[in-house]
Amino acid sequence: MRLRSTTGPATAGFDRDTHTGPTDVVAPGSVDPLVVAAYASDTPYVVAARAIRSSILQSYTESDRGSRACALIGIDCDEALAVLAANLGVVMAQAGSQTVIVDANRTHPRIASLFQLADHAEHQVTAIPGLLVSGTGADTPGGSEPVEQRSLIEQHDAIATSASQLIAATVVNATNGATSIADALTGFDTAVIVIRKHFTKRNVVRGLIEVLDQHGIPITGTVLV
Repeated sequence: MRLRSTTGPATAGFDRDTHTGPTDVVAPGSVDPLVVAAYASDTPYVVAARAIRSSILQSYTESDRGSRACALIGIDCDEALAVLAANLGVVMAQAGSQTVIVDANRTHPRIASLFQLADHAEHQVTAIPGLLVSGTGADTPGGSEPVEQRSLIEQHDAIATSASQLIAATVVNATNGATSIADALTGFDTAVIVIRKHFTKRNVVRGLIEVLDQHGIPITGTVLV
């Protein structure tokens, strides 16, 4: 797993801060083993997650807002996206940021279950200090207002303003295109595109980048999984 800049050489590197690993022992079974950042600090995956964290934090511009919002946008990698979002949320929380992960994959939510929580419930406390997980509600026929009609920041306004870091994970698919995703990400500070190595087509990535640019959403880089 690595991050590539969309505008130049990759800037992701090793974190030099003092909060690089778990500060509390997580009870076995309270977090899925795939969320390796909850149990270890020196594996290659966790080092890569911390490097992505650094790139995201460095990309933020000066703002009067007390909270920040970053989107992880996956193409062809639903499962890997969920695991990355979970681990990134953990390393953000370990660095002292009050963090909430929003699983915007309404069709196949996965993040909450990685923390042994209900998939569609909102604002759930995890076993990781400072980390919450929230769903977007069940995607059922004839349901309430679609996620695309309101930005994710508006939907999670109370928790987004109380937390210092909001991470939203969403996927590009047949029913959730690039334009719908960009509309839902209105007000986000940055986005990271997550693609399946040697599988995702370049024209799909280029199309997503163009739409995000049109909506004024900065892109930190692209992660290959």
